Amino acid sequence: MWSLNICCLILMCTHLLQCERQFKSVPVTVKSYKDETVLLPCYLDESDVKPRVRWYKDGTLLGDSKDPGTLLPPRVQMHANFSIQINEIRESDTAAYTCEVIRPEPWGPIRQTHSVEVQYPPTVMTIPDDGFLEVKKGEFVDIGCETTGFPPPVVEWRKDGEVMEILEHRSRIRFKASHRMQAGAYECIANNGVGSPVAASIRVIIQDAPVVIAQRTFVHTAPGLRAALLADVQFAVPPARTAWYRDGRPVNTDDRVLSIAQGSTYQLIFRSIRTTDLGNYTFRAENKLGMADVSYKLTGVPNIASFKVDPALNKASPTGFTLVWEVDSYSTIIEYYLWIRQYYGRPATDEPDPLNTDPSASIWSKIVVPGDSSEGPIHNALYVVRGLTPSTVYEALVASRNRFGWSKLSAVLHFATEPGVGNTPSVVDYSDISPILEDIETEPQNISQAQIFGIYDFVDNNNCKRSCISQTLFVTALLLLYFRLCV
Repeated sequence: MWSLNICCLILMCTHLLQCERQFKSVPVTVKSYKDETVLLPCYLDESDVKPRVRWYKDGTLLGDSKDPGTLLPPRVQMHANFSIQINEIRESDTAAYTCEVIRPEPWGPIRQTHSVEVQYPPTVMTIPDDGFLEVKKGEFVDIGCETTGFPPPVVEWRKDGEVMEILEHRSRIRFKASHRMQAGAYECIANNGVGSPVAASIRVIIQDAPVVIAQRTFVHTAPGLRAALLADVQFAVPPARTAWYRDGRPVNTDDRVLSIAQGSTYQLIFRSIRTTDLGNYTFRAENKLGMADVSYKLTGVPNIASFKVDPALNKASPTGFTLVWEVDSYSTIIEYYLWIRQYYGRPATDEPDPLNTDPSASIWSKIVVPGDSSEGPIHNALYVVRGLTPSTVYEALVASRNRFGWSKLSAVLHFATEPGVGNTPSVVDYSDISPILEDIETEPQNISQAQIFGIYDFVDNNNCKRSCISQTLFVTALLLLYFRLCV
């Protein structure tokens, strides 16, 4: 009885071992590159005599050693030791290959699995396929790159050659087209460490209203001369319709008045100016998303005068100062209005009006300076201001008039008189303080808000620097005056 139980126990253990061996597998991962040759072994026990071996690819029968009717693929060979060899391996050969050794009863089959990973360089295809996307402002931009390759490629994005700061690597990006500056060339670069990285480009166009700028909107001329109004259409998608207007009506062109377009530059050319040509003009660019206007003044009045700052010309004395200025005018200058007042460190907000002759309307003192008989176009004037207070800072403005009218006011010039007799500063020579000419602030002509903000930022930053320097010099001058008067 005991012997029978022992035999049954042995048979049960043997059966359990057989079951355990039937499903035992030793997974092996084989990494290879495209066009290489891969050999997958099938291990047998020494006790296996004339075994039957089957190979599977991802569960599908690939070959059977006992069934000649099972044909292996052309690039796959089975050797005498039942290992298989895959020649010129391809991307499609990436799979799990299982060797199954079938043995006679009571022994069950043994399975061994090999995972083949074929590594190959990445490829990229753009979304959209043609690499071009055009949307309206306010719509969404949805672009991407479909990649292949093993290992899976990592995708990096660039815009107009600059790396885009994206929180994670992604093959697709989506954003709202809120500004025309978001348009450009978007490039995706795929890299998986196999071969060289590959890139594909997508051109994104954002439709928006035109943007127009002009370098000069105040154009000085005279009858008989040639003149031109220039406008630059910096942006227009879709293309804009353009036209020149005078006082709200289209400009009539002929052999004397020409409208010319060269690329993004548009010109209204007057071959020979007539008095009737002088006036207000407008350039307009318009598409279905909006329009942009730039206004011009074609005039015969003088250009803005400019003070000359030169120690050799600006002679200072305790009660006087020599002012020199220059103005462009194609017509004779009839007269100048020169305004003078003491400077107390405040901005010159209450500028004088050339047409206002009431002295009580301004704290400025007006001096009428006769013009010259020159036809120009360059006119120079010199005037010695007398009756000034010693050791005092002044500011000056000038305007010019010819037969067409008054020019705009010049930039403000700050200057100082020398100390009087017996009032010489003990530490610093007051003559070291030179005249300072403030710059005229230019107004942007582009109606695009983004462009206006950009120009104002640039002008404000530069004006801030100039203002800080000017104020520092003026405060120093005032302090020197204060110490001199105290002494």
